[in-house]
Amino acid sequence: MSQPEANPPQASSSTPFPPPTILTLTKCTLRNLHPADAPALQLACDSPAMAKYMSYRFKSPYTLEDAQQWIMYATTFKAPGSDVIPSLAICDPVTNVPIGGVGIKTKSDIEEFCFEVGYWTEEKCWGKGIMTEALRAYAKWVFEMYPKVNRLEGIVFEGNDGSVKVLERAGFVYEGTRRKAGTKNGWVFDIVTYGLLREECNW
Repeated sequence: MSQPEANPPQASSSTPFPPPTILTLTKCTLRNLHPADAPALQLACDSPAMAKYMSYRFKSPYTLEDAQQWIMYATTFKAPGSDVIPSLAICDPVTNVPIGGVGIKTKSDIEEFCFEVGYWTEEKCWGKGIMTEALRAYAKWVFEMYPKVNRLEGIVFEGNDGSVKVLERAGFVYEGTRRKAGTKNGWVFDIVTYGLLREECNW
C-alpha cells in the first residue's frame, strides 16, 4: 500500500490527467476524481441494478451531466475543519479508469466524529473482491487522515447481500436493523447498520 497523501491537489480542467494516486492496492488504485473522468463515470453508474440499492440522490438513468455534477462536488467537498478531499475514485490498476467510488458523509452535533461511508463498483466488477479491498484500505486511510474520528458506519438496504458481504469482509460489525425504515418507488424495506471503530481497524 502506498503512503496516503494528506492533501492532494484539487482537480480542474487544467490539472494534468490523471491526478496522483493516493492508495495503490492489488486489485485497484484509489485517487481523486478529475473532470476527464466524466464519460467513464457515466457509463459505470448508468445501472438500474446499482441504482436499486441507492438513495434517490443517485440518478437513474445516470447522465453525463450527473457525472459532471458529482465530480464538481467530489473534488471540492471537505469535512469541517479539514483540508482532505475524501471522495475517491476506485480505478483499474492498469488503465487508471474509474470502476467505482468511495467516500464519506459527515454528521454533526454529538455525531461529529462518526462518518458514514458510501461506495460502489460497476457491475462487471462485482464478486471479484475489488470493493472489499478498496473499502478496507479506505477505512484505514480515513482514520489516518481524521485523527478525531472514532467510528465509520455503513448503511445497507434490505436485500443488498453483496454490500453486506463487502462490509463484513472489510471488518465492519453488524449492529442492528431498522425495520421498514426505507421507502423507494413504493418499495418498503429494512435498513441495516454496520460499524467499524478506530480500535478495530488494526490491519
